[in-house]
Amino acid sequence: MSTSTSRRPAFQPRVISAAVLGTTVEWYDFALYATAASMVFNKLYFPNGDPLVGTIAAFGTFAIGFLGRPLGGAYFGELGDRKGRKHVLVVTLLLMGIATTGIGLLPSYATIGLAAPLLLTVLRFVQGFAAGGEKTGALILLFENAPPRWRGLLSSLPAIGTGAGTLLSTGAMALASTTLSEQAFLDWGWRIPFLFSAVLTLFGLWVRRSLDETEDFQQELARQARETAENPHTPERAPWRDRLARSRFVEAWRKYPKEMVIVMCAGAAENTGYYVFGTFSVAYAENAGLATAPVLTGIMVVSVVKLASVPLFGWLSDRWGRRPVSILGALVMAGACYPFFRMVDSEQTWLICLALVLTLGIGQSAVLGAQPAFFAELFTTKVRFTAVGVANNLGTVLTGGLAPLVASSLLLLFDQSITGVVVFLLLTCGVTVVTVALARETNRRDDRTEASTSSPTT
Repeated sequence: MSTSTSRRPAFQPRVISAAVLGTTVEWYDFALYATAASMVFNKLYFPNGDPLVGTIAAFGTFAIGFLGRPLGGAYFGELGDRKGRKHVLVVTLLLMGIATTGIGLLPSYATIGLAAPLLLTVLRFVQGFAAGGEKTGALILLFENAPPRWRGLLSSLPAIGTGAGTLLSTGAMALASTTLSEQAFLDWGWRIPFLFSAVLTLFGLWVRRSLDETEDFQQELARQARETAENPHTPERAPWRDRLARSRFVEAWRKYPKEMVIVMCAGAAENTGYYVFGTFSVAYAENAGLATAPVLTGIMVVSVVKLASVPLFGWLSDRWGRRPVSILGALVMAGACYPFFRMVDSEQTWLICLALVLTLGIGQSAVLGAQPAFFAELFTTKVRFTAVGVANNLGTVLTGGLAPLVASSLLLLFDQSITGVVVFLLLTCGVTVVTVALARETNRRDDRTEASTSSPTT
C-alpha cells in the first residue's frame, strides 16, 4: 500500500455528496419503474383479462432492465478501468435520465398498439444498461477514496442513494395515486414522476461536474506507464488477439475466477429480498384485493430506516468483518420471510412497517452494508471496476431482476398461496450464507494496487 493512501482523510464530503446524490437521482429513475410496473404498466401496456397475467408481463419488462446490467457493467467497467471513474459516473447518469424521461412520454397500448410495450422494453433495457455502471462506479469511487479502517462504512454509502431514490420514487407515485382519481392517475398522473427525472438528472450532473479521479486509479495509471517504459517491446499479435489480451473483462475471469463466482452468489439474499419484499409485495397486495397504501407507506418508512441502518452495518463490517455481518443479514431475512406475508395480509400499516423493517431495514441492510467493500477488496485496482461490475450485475440478474417475475409466477402456480415464494426466498438466503461462509475475510487486507497483490486467489 502506498504511503499516500495512509494520509487520506477519513471523510471527503465533496466525494461523498457526488456519489450519494448522483446515485439517489439514478435510483429514483430505476426504482420508479418497479412501482409503476405493478400499478400502471400492467394496465396500460399489457392489457389482459387476468390482472395477475398482466402483472407478470409487466414484471417481465422489469426483468429486461436487469439483462442490460451485466452488459452495462462490462462496458462501463472496461471504460472506468481504462479512462477513469468520473467519466463513467457522468455518462450513466445522463443515459438513465434520458430513458426515464422517455418512459414518461411514451404513448400507451391503446394509442400505438404493440409498439408501446416494445418501446417500453427498449427504454427499460437502457435503464438497466446505465444502472450496470452507476452502482459499481459510485461504490468504487468511495472505496478508493477511503482509508482501510473506513472502507466498509464509506463503501456502503451509495446504498443510501438507492434507499433515498426508492423513497423519492415511491413517495412520488403514492402522492400522484392518492391525490388524483384512479382514472386521472392512469391517464396522465403517473407520468409526472417520470418527467420529473429530467430535472433531477440535471441536478445530478451539476453535483458530479467537479469530481476528480481517485488516487488509486491515478497510481495504477502511473504503474502501467512505468511497466510500459520498462518493457517497450511486446510480441506481435493479431489486432483482435491483442485487444482480447488487454481486455479487463478477460483478465478478471482469468486471474480471479473464484472471486467472480463469490461476488455473483454472495448477494443472492440481498437482491431477491429487496425485489420481493420491496417490489413484489405491492403486486401481491393488489392482486389479493388488499389495500396497497399501507405497503407503499411501509416501503417509504423502511427507506428512511435504511438511511441509517445500511451505514451502521457497513461500519460494523469494519469492526466485526464482512462475513459475519453478511451471514447475519441473510439469516434474518430467511427467518422473517413467512411472517412477512402474514403481516401484509393484516392490512395493518404498523404491522406492515414492522415486517419491512425486519426484512429490509435489518436483514437486507446488513448484507447491503457489508458487501460493497467485501466485493471491492477481492480485486486489484486494474480490474476492480470491471470485475465487480460484471460479477455483481450478473448475480443481480439471476437473483434480483427475475425475482418479481419468479415470485408472481409462483403465486399463480400455487393458486395464490405464498408457499412457493417463501421457498424461493429461503433458497436464495441459503446461497448467500453458504457462499460467504466459504469465502475468506477481507476487511484487514490493505492490497490496493496490482503491484501489492501477491496472489489473487487463495
